[in-house]
Order: sequence, then C-alpha cells, then structure tokens
Amino acid sequence: MRKLLLSSLAIAFFILLGGFYYIVKSVDVKVEIPQSAKLLSREEPLTLKISTNWELPFGSLEVYIEQNGKRITLYKGPIANVKDTLIVKPQEVGFKDGPAEVIAKIHLPLRDEVIFREPIKVDLTPPHVEVLHKPHRLIIGEPGVLEVKVSEPVEDIYVKLGNAKFPLLPVGNNTYKTVITAPLFLLKSPERYYIEATDLAGNRSEKFLPILVRLKKFPKVDMKLSKETLERIVLKFFDKPGNLVEQFKVINEVFRKEDETKLVELSQVSSDKLYAKGRFLQLPGSKPTARYGEHRYYYYNGKLISQSIHKGLDLAKYRHAPVVAANDGRVIFTGRLKIYGNVILIDHGFGIITLYAHLNDFAVKVGDFVKRGQVIGHTDTTGLALGDHLHFGTLIWGYAANPLFFFDGRYLNYYLYRFFK
Repeated sequence: MRKLLLSSLAIAFFILLGGFYYIVKSVDVKVEIPQSAKLLSREEPLTLKISTNWELPFGSLEVYIEQNGKRITLYKGPIANVKDTLIVKPQEVGFKDGPAEVIAKIHLPLRDEVIFREPIKVDLTPPHVEVLHKPHRLIIGEPGVLEVKVSEPVEDIYVKLGNAKFPLLPVGNNTYKTVITAPLFLLKSPERYYIEATDLAGNRSEKFLPILVRLKKFPKVDMKLSKETLERIVLKFFDKPGNLVEQFKVINEVFRKEDETKLVELSQVSSDKLYAKGRFLQLPGSKPTARYGEHRYYYYNGKLISQSIHKGLDLAKYRHAPVVAANDGRVIFTGRLKIYGNVILIDHGFGIITLYAHLNDFAVKVGDFVKRGQVIGHTDTTGLALGDHLHFGTLIWGYAANPLFFFDGRYLNYYLYRFFK
C-alpha cells in the first residue's frame, strides 16, 4: 500500500513538473515600441506595450535601453500585459549620439533569456542652421528671400515672427528657401525673426535672424457712415438690422479677424516651384481707390465706432469688369469668405499668394494652372463692399504684403527672382 502511495505521488510530481515545464516553455511575451522610439531624442515620450499568453505569479520581465553599458529601464516587474507611456531622457544617464538597443529579458525557472532585441539610434543634437542669404532690412509690406542650409534632414523648419510662421521649403542638399515679409502687425506689436528647425528625432533648434524692420507711416482715412449706409452693410450679413453700431463692429472686427485667420490657413500650401515670372499685373484699366496700409477710422454720428487697416489695393474699373490673374500660378481656393465675399487665391510659389476679393463669379477652379492676364472672374460687391471693385492683395504665407513691390519688375528681378535661378 505504501509503495502504491509513493508511486502515485511520484507520478503526480512528474505530471506537475511536466506541466510546470510546459508552462515555462510556452510563455510567449511580445514587446512593442513605437516607430518614433527607434530614433531617440533628448526627451522622448515612449509607449511600451507588453503582451503575454500567460500572466504568472512567478518569474519576471525586464525591458531596457542599453548603450555602452549604460541603461534606461523601461519596465521591470512580473510577466503581465502592460501598456505604459513614459518619458525617456537619454542624456540624463550619459547616452551619446549613436546606436543603442532595446532589450527584453525574461527570468523564469529553467528559462532565463533575451526574448527581444531591437536596434535604435540615439540623436541628441539639435540641427544646426546656417543662413546663406537673408534680407538686411525690410520695409513694412516688403517681400524678401531667405535661404538656409541645415546640418541634417529636418521634419519641420520655418521662420517665426511672433505668432506668424513662414515655412521654409526644400530645394535640395539640405538647403531650404522661402519668401518672408514684414507684416502690418509689426506697427503695433514689434517682434523678432527666428528660424526654428526640428530634426527627425524631434530635437529642436532656434536661431535668431537679425533683420532690421523699417517702419512706415501709412495714411489715415476717416470714413463717416450714415444710418442708411450702416443698414446696407448690416443687411449683407444679418437677416435684419438691430443695434447697427454693434452689428457693424462684429462685421468689421470679428468677421475681419476670422477672414484673416482663414487666409493664413489657406495659404500654407504653397508650392516649392516659383511659377511667377516678370512683374505682377495690376487689373488693366483700373484705378486705385484705396491703398495698402491705410488706417481706416469709422465714425457714426460724430463718434468713432470701429477701425481697421486695409491690407491690399482696391481697384475700380466698371461694373462686373473682368478680373485677370496677376501672374502665372495655381488656383488654391475659390469660395466665399465673410468680409472679402467671393474670393480666388492663386499660388505663385514659395509662399507668394495673390488674393482677388468681392468677386461676382469664378471662371477657374481649384487646381487650375493659370497664366498672367487670364480671366479668372468678374468684379462685384460681395462681402464688405458697397461699390463694385476688386480688392487685390499680395500675401506671403497668408500675411499681407504691399502689392506695389510686385508691380515693379526691376525690383522683383533683383530682390526675388535671381535667388530662384
């Protein structure tokens, strides 16, 4: 009887041992790291995912990044299903630029082995930006060309001026170009130009760009509004008149700001090819009735009720006059805004966009390539316009520049075109 009991216990022991051995050997652990972690920067948010077919009360798992004997532990604990996001700072533990590995080790009785090994690269050095060409100074509204060379491929690079951004576009061999301007907002809010570059690892560098901004005085224009005029304006935007002054302020200030924000958004898709050539064409036979930079003061019953700055040229000809493209380019927008009414935007490359507003119709569609002098629509009074005219604007990445610079062929050849040959 005793022998039978011992024999049964031995059989049970070996069955348990076999089962234990089976479990240990069949434990399958998968470790996943995001693609972004394979290029590790100074400070990297890393989401680690561990999945297993057995969550065991014994044994352990260790996941770490290793470089030249130095380690960053990502996980150390029981074998379990885990998903965790942590901030990895390689520089703090002495990592250097170069190769490293993500390693996972499983520790179990009868099994102690590396189950995951993934090569990665550590990049802790921000990109270096060398300025090859920049404008020495810019008058308010003047365009200028910037050319830079970067020490490594970058994910994002642009010129920052306060909240304004002027993207730099690749032209080959880690070289980038763009057109910038000194926007009208600098008259009230002085800012400095900086170049910001972010490499593929996420390291960011900032370089001060010394450009002298020459301020300019623009004319002040008093605009006296009658009740009838206010009603005409208000009824273009509201179903019925109410408090005319407050409604006008919404139109002139809130809607204007919304349109300007939208223009910047629409203008961030400029081509890395310069389509424009020669001087830009003013609407043939037209007469300017309002100019770039005019500071308008609106009065009602002798009181100042609102103000704005005019950011283009108003060109009058006759009712429903044909509007032509100012230069070669690609249509990037046709549609209705608020104060600008029916609008066409044409991209001429490297951030140069022309704006045609208050139109009656569209003779082109988005994606069309147009030639200088080609009819694209007709004038009207859509938006905040009481008389039939074209509001013509030249935008640099959505920020209004002075169209007069673009009508001067000799200026363009010397200050713009020669840098794109």
